[in-house]
Amino acid sequence: MKKIIAAAALTCLATTASAQTPQPADWVTLTFSANLNKNIDVAWARVGGDDLCAIAKYLDIQSCTPVSGKGELGSVRNIGAAGNPAPIVENIVSRSKYSYTYAQPFTPIFYHGTMSIEATGANSSRLHYTLIWNQRAVGDAAAQAASKASRQQRFQAAVDKMAAAANAP
Repeated sequence: MKKIIAAAALTCLATTASAQTPQPADWVTLTFSANLNKNIDVAWARVGGDDLCAIAKYLDIQSCTPVSGKGELGSVRNIGAAGNPAPIVENIVSRSKYSYTYAQPFTPIFYHGTMSIEATGANSSRLHYTLIWNQRAVGDAAAQAASKASRQQRFQAAVDKMAAAANAP
């Protein structure tokens, strides 16, 4: 019986290992930022930092559905994107008072994003949004360049919208 359980456990581990991000990975990172003329508490509230699905309005996502949690570590949301028939599962993998990191563990690019705000003064702060993904799984060099350019444009626009919301009178 112990041998059967051990064999089942090894089979499970082997299956899990085969579902990992394709190797070798070629990680790409993009970083966006914006200066905010509000203190960190006001800025975080205005960009919806504690709202699991607030990002949908900045990225013009068709739908965002909380699956579990309310934004704390381990929370899960489903993102519905144009042209994608299945929702994209994102889970919160890191969280602090003014930041969160999410991952898309079921995509071949093993995409991650982090949104954070840091205080830069009593009445000012700075928004940061960082993306990282495995571009090797995207395709050839042309597909990789197009994917990166698309993300640069889309997320810069989102950061600009967040900054406008935070800086509004």
